[in-house]
Amino acid sequence: MEIGTFYSAIIGQEQPYRVYLPPCYDFNADRYPVLYMLHGYPFDDTHWDEIGIDEAADAGIANGSLPPFVIAMPSADNEGTYTQTSGGPGSFEAVLLDEFLPFVEATYRVADDAQGRAIGGMSRGGVWSLEIAFRNPDLFSAVGGHSVALSVNRAPPIYDPLYLAADPAILTLRIYLDMGEGDRFYSGMEELPAALRAAEVPHDYNVYEGGHTDSYWSAHVEEYLAFYAADW
Repeated sequence: MEIGTFYSAIIGQEQPYRVYLPPCYDFNADRYPVLYMLHGYPFDDTHWDEIGIDEAADAGIANGSLPPFVIAMPSADNEGTYTQTSGGPGSFEAVLLDEFLPFVEATYRVADDAQGRAIGGMSRGGVWSLEIAFRNPDLFSAVGGHSVALSVNRAPPIYDPLYLAADPAILTLRIYLDMGEGDRFYSGMEELPAALRAAEVPHDYNVYEGGHTDSYWSAHVEEYLAFYAADW
């Protein structure tokens, strides 16, 4: 796990990030698929690390159930663009697409095409991952939303995943959603699979035991990685 910072002109300061590199990264010159994973509120780039995403990736690569790939985890200004914007210019969408993604591609040997990119997130990060991928399906092959906090999302329709679900352009994306049946955001999350079904958009939706907790996400992180890496 590499730890560093990238400069965001939109936020106006250096932003922390973490990047997981597969064990073989330093032993060849290959370019690797890359998964962008977004944390929830009020957490930061350490959150997916603490949940064990790197250990799960190591184990999967070692036993052959996962291919080698990179995981990029940006931090966010929780009281700024991450929670106070909904999408478009000047938002966290712009931070990710216009600043962090080019930084990762210039710094690490990662794929620079849609087939080699996936994006996902938990809670508030899940809202962002869906909004970003649904608005930019030409940039990603897959998107995941884990315990997505849609019930407290106040985005205008042009940035709201519930409305973007009807856009035929997202048919190119593989979509994975999951939620704990005891999650406080459960009722809002249920609306998205319904919207996708109404638009006849294929997707995976899974409801498990558990709540909006680290133990829930940690219990399912291996499944998340298997979904993202399925076509790699």
